[in-house]
Amino acid sequence: MGTWNRVISRADGQRVVVAFGAMYISLALGWTLLEIGNGTHPWDVVVDSLLIAGPGFVLLYSGHRLPRFGILPEFHDSIAGWCLGGFGVMFGVLTLYSLQPGELVNDPSTILILTALASVAGLAVGINDAVAKTRARELEQRNRELKGTQSELEETVARLEEANARLETSNERLEHAQEYTNRVLDAVHDIFYVLETDGALQRWNESLREVTGYTDAEIASMNAPEFIADDDRGMIDDAMAEGFETGSLQFEAKLLTKAGERIPYEFAASALETPDGEPVLAGIGRDVSERKAHERELEARAHQQQVVADLGQLALETDDLDELMHEASRQVAAVLDNDYCKVLDLDAGREELLLRQGVGWADGLVGEETISAVEADSQAAYTLASDRPVVVEDLETETRFSGPDLLRSHDVRSGISTIIGPVSEPWGILGTHDTEPETFSEEDVNFVQSVANVLAEAIERQQYQTELEALIADLEQSNERLEQFAYAASHDLQEPLRMVSSYLRLLERRYEDALDEEGEEFLAYAVDGADRMREMIDGLLAYSRVETRGDELEPVDLEGVLDDVLADLQLQLEESDAEVTVGSLPRVEGDASQLRQVFQNLLSNAIEYSGDEPPRIHVSAERDGSYWTVSVADEGIGIAPDDQEQIFDVFQRLHSREKHAGAGIGLALCERIIERHGGEIWVDSEPGEGSIFSFTVPAVTTGLDDRVSDDSETIQ
Repeated sequence: MGTWNRVISRADGQRVVVAFGAMYISLALGWTLLEIGNGTHPWDVVVDSLLIAGPGFVLLYSGHRLPRFGILPEFHDSIAGWCLGGFGVMFGVLTLYSLQPGELVNDPSTILILTALASVAGLAVGINDAVAKTRARELEQRNRELKGTQSELEETVARLEEANARLETSNERLEHAQEYTNRVLDAVHDIFYVLETDGALQRWNESLREVTGYTDAEIASMNAPEFIADDDRGMIDDAMAEGFETGSLQFEAKLLTKAGERIPYEFAASALETPDGEPVLAGIGRDVSERKAHERELEARAHQQQVVADLGQLALETDDLDELMHEASRQVAAVLDNDYCKVLDLDAGREELLLRQGVGWADGLVGEETISAVEADSQAAYTLASDRPVVVEDLETETRFSGPDLLRSHDVRSGISTIIGPVSEPWGILGTHDTEPETFSEEDVNFVQSVANVLAEAIERQQYQTELEALIADLEQSNERLEQFAYAASHDLQEPLRMVSSYLRLLERRYEDALDEEGEEFLAYAVDGADRMREMIDGLLAYSRVETRGDELEPVDLEGVLDDVLADLQLQLEESDAEVTVGSLPRVEGDASQLRQVFQNLLSNAIEYSGDEPPRIHVSAERDGSYWTVSVADEGIGIAPDDQEQIFDVFQRLHSREKHAGAGIGLALCERIIERHGGEIWVDSEPGEGSIFSFTVPAVTTGLDDRVSDDSETIQ
């Protein structure tokens, strides 16, 4: 039996019982399937299957529930042994019965039913046996515990007697500690409170009485929501419910005093239990008035900075100073919550200030009222003489000045005033005023000064713009006079020069035979000089007429313009064996005749300065935003970098007339024409590497496609 129990112990008795039950259920299922497979009707095998599976289920369920029978785990193996013993006894009985002559139990279902029932019987006996053993074991344990308890009880009695003595001492100390705790809580500036679930105050400190003004009796009759202002009262019920549910609460609300004062407080509490097991919320309430005031101050500073930024943006966007001054007055008065704000315009010659813009003043004063800039008793005069903002907290107690009449007539009591512009040459004054005495912070003063700085910059910018426009007008007028002079001078020179040229040619025809070789040379020089003078005068005349004789800018087809120029230069192109390639050229906004002059001058120069090789010229265009960049490239002698700027000056030549003809005004004329079109002209070149002359002209502003074609052509 011991060996059998050890085997069961290794396998775990509970698992053996469960496995035994599972085995019978599996055998019942297998038996059913086998019989049905042999052709037996299902109803004929149901009863046998249930008698096999039923005990199996009992074994399985009982084995699974074995720990809940109150049996010690060490007896589980014994239960499994009884279960297997029942099985073994039944199996042995069946075996002996079968050994008798003529008696044989050969029905498998009968064997399974009987052994299953015997196993269940063994299980029941085992459980009863294990329960009895467990109870016996528990009795033994209780007896040992009782003996130990009796010994401990005797010791406890002795300790209790000693503890009673100590308790009396502790009670005295506790009373002192409680009294000390109450004094500490009363000394705490924050409110201490203990709330019950219905909102009643179970405990509080002296701060609650001092802050609210209620007596202890009144506080005891009130609940928590009654201490909160009406507009915040709705949140306290939710906060309390959340606090008891989650174990903590924190919220801000206005504490309502007996006198009706509303003080911002921050409340925080934690859920606790009283010695009686009742839940309460214990916490503190802290006055956050200073923090709220600081937050409002920060918001005010941020608002002031935003107003300064907005006024600065408006100053950049508008040219109307009065609009800016009015908006500045309105914003300053609104931000500082003042009744009045003004911008005074200083007339230094008349020693007075004009109320140019403002808000709050009586009707008809803005734009009309003037203030003395030198009156001794005037705040305005005092401000002009001061290098920093002037702050008045109460005009009635002010000793530096008492006026001017504008302030007294409007019951002004306080304000800030500061000059607009530099101290040495102020433009005027910005002032803000109120009818009540007021203390202004340093940030308020800086705010007013910042707005004054914005106005000063806008005024200075407008004055600069006005001076610049006047200067531009003077320059335009001067240029117009110079153009008129150049035109008149060149035009008036035409007639005497024509007479000189005519008489020189007359001399050449009539006295050709009378002149020797040297005389003919002198006469040739004179004729050539007159011709060059006429060429220069014609160029100067064309140069002076660019602005005055030009046509209106309109859409121009550059390909058509270039075709006309190439036709005019056809003979020169053939004589020099020049090759001109033309890329796709656009339609632009321009003066067709002047752009024809530009192309003719650039192409003529490209042919003239081609060097020893036949000219190779390429004309192209590229879009650059709202402009087209047109380029004329050649493979000629090139231009040194140091000479590339001066070639656009009037009558500027890089080569002698003997080498290359020309009056030195062609490129200057091109530059003048391109500038009239709002563009630029420049050259990219290196000596011996050719040159690329480029100029920009505005693209057509209509929605039509300004590109004529994408094809290129070659002209020889």
